[in-house]
Amino acid sequence: MWCAVTRTYLDHAATSPLLPEVDAAMAPWRGRPVNPSSVHQEGRRAADALEEARADVARLVGRPPAGIVFCSGATEANHSAIRGLASLGHRRIAAAGIEHPSVHAALQAARVEVVSLAVGADGIIEVTVGDATALVCQAVNHETGVIQPIAEALATGLPVHVDATAAAGRVELALADAATVALTAHKLGGPVGIGALSLCDGDGFPALIGGAQERGRRGGTPDVIGAVGFAAACRAAIQRAEVASEHRRRLDDHLRSGLTALGAAPVGAWARTAPGTTCFTLPGILGETVVQALDLAGYAVSSGAACASGSVGPSPVLTAMGHAEPRGAVRVSAGPGTTRDEIDGLLAALGAFLARRSASY
Repeated sequence: MWCAVTRTYLDHAATSPLLPEVDAAMAPWRGRPVNPSSVHQEGRRAADALEEARADVARLVGRPPAGIVFCSGATEANHSAIRGLASLGHRRIAAAGIEHPSVHAALQAARVEVVSLAVGADGIIEVTVGDATALVCQAVNHETGVIQPIAEALATGLPVHVDATAAAGRVELALADAATVALTAHKLGGPVGIGALSLCDGDGFPALIGGAQERGRRGGTPDVIGAVGFAAACRAAIQRAEVASEHRRRLDDHLRSGLTALGAAPVGAWARTAPGTTCFTLPGILGETVVQALDLAGYAVSSGAACASGSVGPSPVLTAMGHAEPRGAVRVSAGPGTTRDEIDGLLAALGAFLARRSASY
């Protein structure tokens, strides 16, 4: 049963609530026949909407619309990209230990040799690829929010798969030279269950799932309503990019100042994070303990990737960074509607938790 405590959501890096304009864009399509493969008028309208959505999603990451393949989300996109690289003969793929769990699972499933990239204590990878023939690199880390050196990765000349899930809509992306790019809608305030794999050149790239849809690249009836919502979220991200970034930066500065006063330590380079994401530790305290205390106080934050935070154990990201407390991280991620007062409330709740803890010892 839900308690009556007023809730403040500060876990936008896990998923962001559906934006009103996204809901409005999807509303006219609900309850309508939306099979874009049908030749009648309703089918043609659905096909037109799907192509318009493809163009809007492509615009967000500066990629060709024809290469956008809609799928169920970034996990599927990551698996498909890595399976595709392997099937094209890339059996030695460089990747860092800080990549998303779906990337590590995909590399294992593809049975490729992984050339491990070093990660600094600041959370930034070192792009030294050795004898690898392809490279996987996230644009922004999903736990720390640290921006990764994508330009360096692309400069290697290797085929690069970029996981842009945590970056799209938060940082400017120049991904025209990437082989493939993974995206998802729900991090942008779009619907859950729709994402995209962007191909630079689809020739020879294996289908995600066999079938004639999506130009033969992913079988099954496309989720037109989801794609329309995804596109609306991308348009909103483009329109608000500068204002949203500045708003989140101001909140970051305020939050980090308060955290420092409470004795928190940064995880990763705070000066090089995507706007709106702050990861920290409180020395000697488990991250899940802090998350639970803040949850009881009405604040939703996380202690790692949403895909893995239900599991018990050290964070693979913090472990790869050589962090002394790999189970200690707490991530606060703001959204477009987050206010300074909400950050003040979070800091007050955290301070109260620390005071209670100190008094009990």
